[in-house]
Amino acid sequence: MEETFGPIVGVTTYQSLNEAIELANAPGFGLSSSIYTTDPKDAFTFRDKIGAGMVSINNSTSGAEAHLPFGGNGKSGNGSRQSGIWVLDQFTRWQAMNWDYSGRLQKAQMDIVELTPDTTFRI
Repeated sequence: MEETFGPIVGVTTYQSLNEAIELANAPGFGLSSSIYTTDPKDAFTFRDKIGAGMVSINNSTSGAEAHLPFGGNGKSGNGSRQSGIWVLDQFTRWQAMNWDYSGRLQKAQMDIVELTPDTTFRI
């Protein structure tokens, strides 16, 4: 079975919300899902039982939320959940480099006094 990537409307009949969710989960693809309802209990039941990576309540399934982890479940999507600005930390190796090519040993920024060592001091 191949996933069709595009706008598709499946129309069928069902007897209960649980049966509708079973029908929606049956193919094994779970990129995005949506339910239109005025009953909060049905909305949360749908959210808990649907096998989709994105769930919309009283809204369409088009468009990803760029600030949230995005991807499908089951045989759908690309298998990853990377998204949002913080994903940079997952794929970036941060590194700072300081290159002084003056040929002199540099002092720390707070070292402003020249000290002369007492080489004769013994403990």
